[in-house]
Amino acid sequence: MDTPAPGSPGPELKEYTALLRRRWRPVAAGVLGGAALALAGVFAVPSAYTSTAAVQVLPTGMAEFTGERSGRLAGDVNLDTEAQVLRSEEVSAAAAELAAEATGSPATADDLRENVDVTVPSNSNVLEIHYTAGSPEAARAGADAYSRAYLGQRAERVDGLIGAHLEALRGERERLEEELGGVSGGAASADPRAEVLRQEATALGGGIAPLAALRGTVETGRVITPADLPERASSPNPPLWLAAGTALGLLAGLGAAVVRDRLDRRLHDTEETGRLSGLPVLLDLSSCAPQRGGRTPGLLGENETGGQRVQSLVHLVRARGAGPGGSVRPPAAADGTAADGEGPRAGRVLVVAATTPGRSGTAAAVNVAAALARTGSETLLVCADPRSDTVGELLGLPEGPGLAEALVDGEDPGDLEVRPEAAPRLRVLRHGRPGAAAPVQDTAMGDLLGLLREQADHIVVAVPPPGERADVHAVAGAADLVLPVVELGRTLRADLADLLAVADRFALEAPGVIVLPRQPLPGPLPELAPAGGAPSAPRRTASGVVRADGDPQEKAEKEQDPQEAEDAQDAQDAEEAGRDGAAEPGEAGDGETVVVPADVAGARR
Repeated sequence: MDTPAPGSPGPELKEYTALLRRRWRPVAAGVLGGAALALAGVFAVPSAYTSTAAVQVLPTGMAEFTGERSGRLAGDVNLDTEAQVLRSEEVSAAAAELAAEATGSPATADDLRENVDVTVPSNSNVLEIHYTAGSPEAARAGADAYSRAYLGQRAERVDGLIGAHLEALRGERERLEEELGGVSGGAASADPRAEVLRQEATALGGGIAPLAALRGTVETGRVITPADLPERASSPNPPLWLAAGTALGLLAGLGAAVVRDRLDRRLHDTEETGRLSGLPVLLDLSSCAPQRGGRTPGLLGENETGGQRVQSLVHLVRARGAGPGGSVRPPAAADGTAADGEGPRAGRVLVVAATTPGRSGTAAAVNVAAALARTGSETLLVCADPRSDTVGELLGLPEGPGLAEALVDGEDPGDLEVRPEAAPRLRVLRHGRPGAAAPVQDTAMGDLLGLLREQADHIVVAVPPPGERADVHAVAGAADLVLPVVELGRTLRADLADLLAVADRFALEAPGVIVLPRQPLPGPLPELAPAGGAPSAPRRTASGVVRADGDPQEKAEKEQDPQEAEDAQDAQDAEEAGRDGAAEPGEAGDGETVVVPADVAGARR
């Protein structure tokens, strides 16, 4: 049974932290902007002062008439109703008159209602009256006016209710007494109706006396906390405003960072690269520190941390291409064929393809080729990228002939190869002389790679990004392996997907990707011209030199008699052997780059 792979295909927590690291600018801008706006609001908004007065609401004993026990509260007085009464038009009008008397400034009931707030503490019969104004004196006057107006209105309301009830009772008793007096003299004592009237009048008199006593002693409420004089403004509150502004700015900055990151189609870290490409990151050089005065990455040595990362990658490349017994390819016999006699030995072609214009692809190819050479493999670096200045920067090579001359002029690539002093075991086929264009997309490139396979264990080809040139399509059919190079912060997701699609169409193995830090922006692509005539497919002549069909020397060889051509070729081979024996490397002056033809260095080794 298949076991599902651990982990979630979606973003992980570390990817969100990585998002914050690369998008810290909008987050910081949001925080600073929110704090600045809050601080500006503190100074711009007028100060407001709030005074509070507490009023205890007492039961009146007239609950059956005043409705004090109605509503949702279980106490003697419904404070929710009383809070609404306090903010009513009637109480506000009375409070406006009292406040105008205290401050000397006229005020309307609507103005006061907008500035008053009433709260009810839990499990209490207290109303807290909060009044806000532009000055401490006005705030205290407003709170005090509301407390007095409410208590006065409540007392008048209760007194009016009691008075109206007493008046009704007294009127009813007078009516009963008049009706009782209308009953005839002597017969009244024996009249049952007279007795009933007398009892009703007595009952009414018993109710009038308690109400009259209540009217003189009832207390509807009292002020338990007089309105205070505020010592500082209640609004704006600088700590609260700054905290709220900073929090809102943080939320806005985070939102802007997420939106910007979602709209940004570039790759920014190794986790995102591996997740979106579906391939492992085989080499991560994004954390390598640049050398003093140099750029990252430089030529990484085997004693450096980054160099060991490159070595781990090339060991993987060698293991994937190893044959039985772990050998990369069959050993060579004296005639250049495989020792087992099955034909010429064949090296592996490794394409290092950039995804962005500039030095990233060439820098990765140079380090991979140098690391392969350090393992003892015969390694050849072929510079198919017209932006070849990085090769000279890292390996210390001067400009000179190379791939362009081999493809166009039919020159022997072995004569054009050089061994840089910075990586002595590495052979380099430069792009060509200044201004020369190598027709990589011609069919001759495939024939040349087939020829170079016989001369090296590994051929590392550095090609420009597919978005700039179609060179990777031209060499894909003759390659064995492709390593995409991702430049963090510049490589678009679509560009990496296009490169992987090319590898898939050509059935080209892509074991993983190489990740480099952001490189300096490249200059314009150099204007190149063909090095000579029309390119032609290179082929091996009798001397082993690659010639083009239009080469004059080869045409002369065709026109000669076969025996004469063989004699002339033997003489030419002897002459070239004499020159090779006399060309001794190491005679260059101190401090100069030693550039040795590869065939000479190979013969000496």
